[in-house]
Amino acid sequence: FPGQMVKGASTAGCAEACEEDEGDGGVDPGGDLPRGGRAPSADDESRRILREAAARTSPSLARIWLGPKIWETERLPTLEELRPEKELLEEERVSIRYGREMVRAVGERSHAKSLGEGCGQHEHEAAWATLRGLEDGALEAVAVGFAEHECSALGTELRAGSRSFARLFLSVEGLSLLQAVAKELHGLSLEHCWAWDVVGERREEEYSVVWGVKRLLDRIHVVMVRNHLVEDRSNRAVGRRDCCAHTPGICLEYFDESQSVKWWSLHPCMHWVCDPCFNQLIAGPLIQQRQRLQAEAKAEKEMATTQREAATKLEASIQDAGAGQLHGVVQALDRLATETEEKASHLFEESFGTPPVCPHCAETVRDAICKRIMVVGHEGEGQ
Repeated sequence: FPGQMVKGASTAGCAEACEEDEGDGGVDPGGDLPRGGRAPSADDESRRILREAAARTSPSLARIWLGPKIWETERLPTLEELRPEKELLEEERVSIRYGREMVRAVGERSHAKSLGEGCGQHEHEAAWATLRGLEDGALEAVAVGFAEHECSALGTELRAGSRSFARLFLSVEGLSLLQAVAKELHGLSLEHCWAWDVVGERREEEYSVVWGVKRLLDRIHVVMVRNHLVEDRSNRAVGRRDCCAHTPGICLEYFDESQSVKWWSLHPCMHWVCDPCFNQLIAGPLIQQRQRLQAEAKAEKEMATTQREAATKLEASIQDAGAGQLHGVVQALDRLATETEEKASHLFEESFGTPPVCPHCAETVRDAICKRIMVVGHEGEGQ
């Protein structure tokens, strides 16, 4: 499904990381038993009590740990209930701290911002009015798709509850709420949209109300595009990507011609590069720079050792000869050796601490997130 959002795996320091172990003994949303099918234990009860106690000390934790799940929701939320918490909106480096948990499509600096631009502008009012004017049940496929695809890991009963949740948003009032979310996303700064990319995606937030609302808005946007109610502003449609500024065209060709492709999201700027460009522009120069600086550091260290040995030998010969007037020469050589050693140490440290820069905006790259996608050659659509 083109609108389905998939998380990437964070690779801090531009090196691939293994997926985190999700087997934390939590409750399997597909049934009443925890993962593994075992009966609730004293540890499960203790964990629940600790979560409730911790949540009482922080509204943010309460929202994450104690908020209702989609199958428990029987009313439409308010826009205020969906907004990211104040602490998240004020976080300066959202893309660094929450990079592993943000959900974005390849080529988008922010999925939330893309949704706002795609269906939250004033010019999109007619599209929303068209959807609100449809007969009851006309958008049932959206609810079915949400339950069967986004909630496929749930049991039959919970999937039915998820379908009922989706139907809440297919009413006139529900569509108006989704439009209000889209309008808000359009009006927000990129950094605040990053907070929307995070909310609902953190650990324990899966199947939360805001998690579901974001995916329903995404599916409604896809319906609008497919029925030509709004312009398709996707990167594939307009032939642009926020990546590979120094090698125009390479990423687009890589996306269209490959069947299994790897992309890198550079943080904190959130631009994208394809894997060949990442290796060429980010990983390659970084490795070469490290090797050069480490070679220079090794040469400086060898020179310092030579200078230190020369100073020691000269001092010994001076003492043997009783030539105290040359002691200042020895001290000068010793200082030179010390300075050379310090330079070698600085070069060695710099070889590990100098990060690459984004080829698109030249901002320092502090982290890179890898995402694989499959390109499906059916009607020109990819997942």
